[in-house]
Amino acid sequence: MIKKVSEALKRFGLIGDAKHITVALSGGADSMALLTALIQLKQELGITKISAAHFNHGIRGDEALRDQRFVENYCKSVGVECFVGSADVPDYAKQNHLSIELAARELRYSFFDTINTDVIATAHTASDNIETVLFNITRGTALSGLCGIPPKRDKYIRPLILCTREDVENFCKEQGINFVTDSTNLCDDYTRNKLRHNVVPVLKTVNESVALAVSRMTSSLSEDEDFINSVVLEQFNAIFKDGVLDVSGFKNIHPAIAKRLIVKYCDAMCVEVDNLHVNEIFAICINEGKKSLIGDKSAIVKNGVLTVEHTKQPQHNIEFQVDITQQDNDLFKKSQNVHNLLLKNVLDCDKIVGCLRLKTRESGDSIRLKNKNGTKTLKKLFCEYKIPICERENLPVLCDDNGVVWVHKIGVADRAAADQNSNRIYKITVNQI
Repeated sequence: MIKKVSEALKRFGLIGDAKHITVALSGGADSMALLTALIQLKQELGITKISAAHFNHGIRGDEALRDQRFVENYCKSVGVECFVGSADVPDYAKQNHLSIELAARELRYSFFDTINTDVIATAHTASDNIETVLFNITRGTALSGLCGIPPKRDKYIRPLILCTREDVENFCKEQGINFVTDSTNLCDDYTRNKLRHNVVPVLKTVNESVALAVSRMTSSLSEDEDFINSVVLEQFNAIFKDGVLDVSGFKNIHPAIAKRLIVKYCDAMCVEVDNLHVNEIFAICINEGKKSLIGDKSAIVKNGVLTVEHTKQPQHNIEFQVDITQQDNDLFKKSQNVHNLLLKNVLDCDKIVGCLRLKTRESGDSIRLKNKNGTKTLKKLFCEYKIPICERENLPVLCDDNGVVWVHKIGVADRAAADQNSNRIYKITVNQI
């Protein structure tokens, strides 16, 4: 398994110049094997620090606490710093109308984003990859869904992506690695478990190495997808302007390109679409017309131009009340209760330059968010975070003498973010009027 991990790290350029790697450590076989492998490769890779991050989802009660204590004790025994976070996933899922799986993922990655590290290694394997591809197929995916789990996404890397679950189990046995078992992985209550227990075994009767075969497929398709997207981006920049898309030439370009241009346009306009919507919009791009979309929106093509309009225009802009309190930083005394949803509204007092001022977005405002690459304009972030149009005009923004440091519903600037070393903090509370 060590050889496969080393190969993945080199083939996909997962480490780069990173010196600090944090392992997402659940305590299960996959993540424990990953931590052990990276510790053994530490000197070879030139890594100076390996840490771990464990998230308690608040789903399995005493069993989850058992896993947390196991991870904490193990990390202490091998001298690895361990970051711990927790949240009530069922409550968050209910409040936000999400499935337990999606809510758990959102909160887990929100916690990971708070960790000051170069890269975060997750223990996704080739076996996880085939389950992802199968799951995407059941939802009627396009090519992007067939590309499976990317070896690298932003600061997240998957060093086990060339290893099967069997490789992991054998490695744990050879190395004498102890691990815990999540009881929810043993039942068919979740979609992935159904695929893992009922579909993958059938595929293995056709090809015992089906997981590796699918990995080869996803790698090849990812190259195709990257090339197509580069062509799409060039064309999109040429025909997108001021919120409209020139589709007059769609009769003369391949549908594969045209439909991707539609997807990119809808993403820029903060409109959620699936394959059915894309096909319907493509049809009216050729013949003109109107199609209803999610959230009281419609796609309209007239005179060779595609626009998105609100079926029901908001009666008024939403207003907000903002309260800012200064206090001692006691957030990290119980570090397991700190996650990104809280830290999105906390600033380090000592990092503020000059005066702190409350305002709304102005043309040209930009921010470099904590744990994100690059500086982006607020206009672009409003689209990426799907901020409703009726909220944008009055969405609260905080700035200091050097620019924007916080945006409601989006987060804080990297340069002003609070952490465990902060002494005094500004805590921001927002109520919608």
